Amino acid sequence: MKEFGLLKLLDRFSDLFTRAGADYGVLRRILHLKLVMDSRRVPTVIANSGKVKEGKNYFKSSLFIYSFMGLFTALLMLLPFPMFYKMNFSFGMIIFLLMSTMISDFSSVLLDVREKNILTPRPISPKTLSTAKAIHIIYYLFYITLALAGPSMVLGTISYGPVFLIVFLIEIILICTFVVFFTSILYTLILRFFDGEKLKDIINYFQIILSVVLLISYQLIGRIFDISKVVITTSPAWWHYIMPTAWFAAPFSLLLEHDWSVYNIYLSVAAFVVPLSSLILYIKAVMPHFEKNLQKLNSQSSRNTETKSVKAAINEKIAKLLCSTAHERLFFKFTQQLSGNERKLKLRLYPTLAFSVFMPFVFMLNSLGRGKTTAGFFDDISNGVYYLGLYFTAIMLGSSMQLLKNSENYRGAWIYRALPLESPVPIFKGAFKGFLFNFIIPIYLFTSLIFVIICGIRIIPDVLLIFFNMMALILLIYKLSTKELPFYKDFQYTQDGNTTANMLLCFLITGLLGGVHYLVTLVPFGVTVNLAISILIVVLLWKSSFKIAWKDVSC
Repeated sequence: MKEFGLLKLLDRFSDLFTRAGADYGVLRRILHLKLVMDSRRVPTVIANSGKVKEGKNYFKSSLFIYSFMGLFTALLMLLPFPMFYKMNFSFGMIIFLLMSTMISDFSSVLLDVREKNILTPRPISPKTLSTAKAIHIIYYLFYITLALAGPSMVLGTISYGPVFLIVFLIEIILICTFVVFFTSILYTLILRFFDGEKLKDIINYFQIILSVVLLISYQLIGRIFDISKVVITTSPAWWHYIMPTAWFAAPFSLLLEHDWSVYNIYLSVAAFVVPLSSLILYIKAVMPHFEKNLQKLNSQSSRNTETKSVKAAINEKIAKLLCSTAHERLFFKFTQQLSGNERKLKLRLYPTLAFSVFMPFVFMLNSLGRGKTTAGFFDDISNGVYYLGLYFTAIMLGSSMQLLKNSENYRGAWIYRALPLESPVPIFKGAFKGFLFNFIIPIYLFTSLIFVIICGIRIIPDVLLIFFNMMALILLIYKLSTKELPFYKDFQYTQDGNTTANMLLCFLITGLLGGVHYLVTLVPFGVTVNLAISILIVVLLWKSSFKIAWKDVSC
């Protein structure tokens, strides 16, 4: 098995662990296994990168992504602001990214229920187990924090000298302490009042948030220097004393800019007292309850039966309205239920859906950055053709249909062949409609509503045209794609040659449709005529896309 540098370093201090009461040989084996599992686990930030490759260290790969996010934070050091403002922004982003990363990926390190269940019955001392866990936490935190905060540390040291480096290193240690405490408190409170399923749901939501933040940061990184034109002024207020970012920013203003005001002194004291107090509180009070409540992770969710029955009744009525046969209704509801419950599917799907809402408004942000006043900006938006940005929503939503074939429970796909169905059409139609109704249509309606509010009701015909163009695009890609049963394939096969070709075709067709749409806006009744043609194309594609026999199915 592969050797790790951490283990070689610990070998030099093996006698210290033995004197402390830990069995170093067992401790080393446990840590080795933890590190191997870390390297194989796919972190949230690269969860959508495609097929999993055997033997690749995904933890190290994720550190490059974290470093990019840290570089984005480090650029704040170049802004001509006072240290208090820059460090507030910088530490705010570092704390948010570190907290999100810990909750999304660090949960596998902190919430080690399965490991505890396996190792506790064996002749392994509690001291050895707790020491291995503590070292693993420190190792994990060290690398992630170094990746996130390292660029800021380097750029700040170059700009402000060794005093900045010393203060920054001390505060990063305090921030890690504070974040571990806060994360543990969050887990403890959730486990105190809810079951393990609720905690898993919340962890999944944070994974989704982290993915969305990463996607958005790619778009915003080029705009960071526009902020330098803003003049920021502030005055001390009571609520600054409950802001962790203000605590950690104050020592830099105190030591580098020599602002020895009472305001900065109190905040600087809080920067040291609060994290150290939280560490003591964590060890004395939180940890015992936390470890005891971890067993709730083995419990299953007890969801409200009445709420489930009401939701099921609504879905039944919708299924009857949209589906023509009983088998089709069955797979419509099956798709709704499975896509709503699978955490891994939501982790892949929800960032794409969020990005499909965010992306059209990038055009508006670009317009705002051209020296226009706020009134001129909104006037330009309301009278322009920025609503054509909805074609980016169409691209993202169209690409999300590719995930309909993936599931973490893909091994159960044998049931399709066991069903007494002469044709697979009800499976494909029901799943297609279920996915469309659950995700595609609501997201498009939400984004369109925002545009209608901003641009006025004049764009409603254009919004309808984009919708039917999107439907034509989805149906065309679906018709040309390999016929793969819903939820039958593992997520590591998300990207393949067929998927890549479909994505390229999706971009090409969307660009063509968007270009035609722009041209018809210049012609009287052009949008109306185009809308009628698009509706006709959707009807024809719908009738031809589901002519599928079992021999055509790839399974």
